[in-house]
Amino acid sequence: MNKLIGVGLLTALLSVGAQAAENHLAGRWLLQDADSTQAKLDEAVENVAQEMNFFIRALARPVLKKQTQICHQWLLGWQAKQFQWQCDNAEIDSIPITASGEVIKKDEEGVEISGTYQQTNDAVIVVLESERGKRTNTWKQVGDNELLFTVKLESEKLPTPLTWSLTYKK
Repeated sequence: MNKLIGVGLLTALLSVGAQAAENHLAGRWLLQDADSTQAKLDEAVENVAQEMNFFIRALARPVLKKQTQICHQWLLGWQAKQFQWQCDNAEIDSIPITASGEVIKKDEEGVEISGTYQQTNDAVIVVLESERGKRTNTWKQVGDNELLFTVKLESEKLPTPLTWSLTYKK
């Protein structure tokens, strides 16, 4: 009996925590320090490129730069048991809040992408994986109206993960 009460209480607390993240993260977030953003991304790309073979660097830099897209605005929200995110005017992306590694979509070249959704009291983590590698997007509330967006790209073709963070305000 005590176990059932404990499990019920834990479930209720997790549900309240999930709702707190939804309430705080939902909405429109605008990029801060836009003037230094490109320099941050270029530095992240260069740090990974420097670890690569000299002959591959020139080919890898443009590919890595393409992956470091700057979003001046994020729209975040939940609808019908889906988490949705939109970068600027791009197409809205979504993932079921129950996603745990299953295929959620195909990219423009037909490559299957699987996804995992995780949520804490102050963050949403979306992990997208394909045969090309793994991308972890984390939207974390770090202040009343401040969001830290962090990306980690991992691939067997990269000597180290490509990681960067940007700050947004509501």
